[in-house]
Amino acid sequence: MPTNLPPQARAAEKKYMEAKTLQEKIKYLQEFLSLIPEHKGTEKMRGHLRRRLAQLKKELEEQKKRKTGGGDTSFSIKKEGAAQIAIIGLTGCGKSSLITKLTNAKSEVSNHPFTTKDPVPGMMQYEDIQFQLIDTPAIYEGMENGKWGSKLLSLIRNSDGLILLLDGRNPVEQYNIIVNELRNAGIILERKVNRVEIELTSGGGIQIKCMGRLSCKIEDVRELLKERGIRNAIIKILGEVDLEDFIEALEQTKTYKPALILINKIDLNPNAVEEFKKAIGKEAIGVSTATGEGLSKIGESLFKILGIVRVYTKEPNGEIAKKPIIVPMGTKVIEIAKIVHSHLYKNFKYAKVWGKSVNYDGERVGEDHVLMDGDVVEIRIK
Repeated sequence: MPTNLPPQARAAEKKYMEAKTLQEKIKYLQEFLSLIPEHKGTEKMRGHLRRRLAQLKKELEEQKKRKTGGGDTSFSIKKEGAAQIAIIGLTGCGKSSLITKLTNAKSEVSNHPFTTKDPVPGMMQYEDIQFQLIDTPAIYEGMENGKWGSKLLSLIRNSDGLILLLDGRNPVEQYNIIVNELRNAGIILERKVNRVEIELTSGGGIQIKCMGRLSCKIEDVRELLKERGIRNAIIKILGEVDLEDFIEALEQTKTYKPALILINKIDLNPNAVEEFKKAIGKEAIGVSTATGEGLSKIGESLFKILGIVRVYTKEPNGEIAKKPIIVPMGTKVIEIAKIVHSHLYKNFKYAKVWGKSVNYDGERVGEDHVLMDGDVVEIRIK
């Protein structure tokens, strides 16, 4: 922790970290906050902890509702396909029409506001994979404090990505409402440039990969991780970060979701996309659920924003698997071996790769070779 914190604050922070129940966490976090000196150097930390306190109180309230029969606080949709994508937007923007056009889902389409009361899933084909699209109840202002809204936000947090569907008549206004509601719930659509990414591992100790600059002592970082019970992890530092950024990453107070922006009804509002880009500075795809215009671009665009790749496996002298393994961009050969079978992972010797990531087809590579979309991998063992 920062060296300017008094011993009493350090002790309270330790109690908070070791707390097992929500009530204890709230109690000791309040105590910790009260003991942190108020000056510019702790401003960011205090702001972060206050937001965390508010979240814990909300979790406790929802927990009490469940125990007293207050009803379920989340929508639950089992994930299928390459990724789960929640289609979100204000009432009347055309979510139900969109999912009906793109998938096999039968979602009720109506001119009445708030027609969709429960999420409706459907599968959209893109080349040799499928995306699971979900038609959701409409976004509305102040939704974080409503039962319906909290259930929808839970679904959004659980999804792999979002489609923001805007009405071409007023896309700027609708975009601002949606972004504001998501931000209030701790959901962001832009990944921070300066950030810390923590991936827990089963061994190997603490490995720090610095792709930026650490503006605090490495000893303080290791102490913080030790206090949180983290002994094995890969830590990625991007941009300039300090200890508060590590705390934010550990607490996960903000959830990043990649989002594709679609502007519907461009058959009636042909200048909507251009005007939106001029006002907001973001790219959007113009679509029309009435005419079908722009719908063919959605699959490829989703694939790009999700940051995923398809990897195909084959056995020596065998056929290439028809079904790809879907993994994040930057995945290494050894990670594919681990996914396929623990025997291949433990006895890995080398791999042969065909595709964009190698200089020639069948090139022999080691376990740290980074794969690209469409690569074929043949793993050889000892």
